[in-house]
Amino acid sequence: MSRHRPVRKSSARRAAKPSEAVADSIAVLLDEWRRERPDLDPSPFAIFGRIWRLSANLSNEIAGWLAPLGLNFESFSVIVTLRRSGPPYELNPTALYRESLISSGAITNRIDRVEALGLVKRFPDPKDRRGTIVRLTPRGRALADKAIELHFQRLADCLSGMKPADQAGLAALLANLLQSVEVREKSPAVRQKT
Repeated sequence: MSRHRPVRKSSARRAAKPSEAVADSIAVLLDEWRRERPDLDPSPFAIFGRIWRLSANLSNEIAGWLAPLGLNFESFSVIVTLRRSGPPYELNPTALYRESLISSGAITNRIDRVEALGLVKRFPDPKDRRGTIVRLTPRGRALADKAIELHFQRLADCLSGMKPADQAGLAALLANLLQSVEVREKSPAVRQKT
C-alpha cells in the first residue's frame, strides 16, 4: 500500500478579491490552524509569527549588507554599541552585553573577534582589578560610523512601503509589546515556570 502525502496547497491558493490585500505567509498559517484546530485560538501567532518571520528575513538581509564591510551581526553589534556609548567609547564586557543585541554567553568570543580585527582594544578596569574595559579603536569608530549609516539606510529602505504615520504607530505598538514581555521576563512567577 503506497502512502501519499497530502498535496499542500500553495500560499497563493486563495485568490484575493480586487479590494482585498494579498495574505502574507502568516495569514495562511493562521487559516490552516483555524481549519485544523478550531478549538484553539491562534491569534497570538498573528503577532509573534510575523515578528519571527520578519526577524529571520531581516537577519539574512542584514548579513548581506554587513558582509562587504567585513562584519557579521555580532561584531557589528559590539562596535556600534561602543560607538553610541559616547566618548571615550568604552564599556566593560557586562555593560557591553546589556547594551548590545547579542547573548551574554557569546560576548567574550565577540570581543575576541573584533579585537583580532583591530576594532577594539582591551584595557584593565581601573575600578575592578580583575575586570577589563573594551574600548573602540579609531579604526573601529570609523567602521562603526560607516556601518551604522548603511544599516539605518537599509532599514529605512525596508520600511519604504509604509506611510510614516503607520511606521510610528507600529513602533509604538511594538514598544508596548516589548515592554510587556520584558516585564514578564523579570517577574518571579514567569522565571519559576521556565
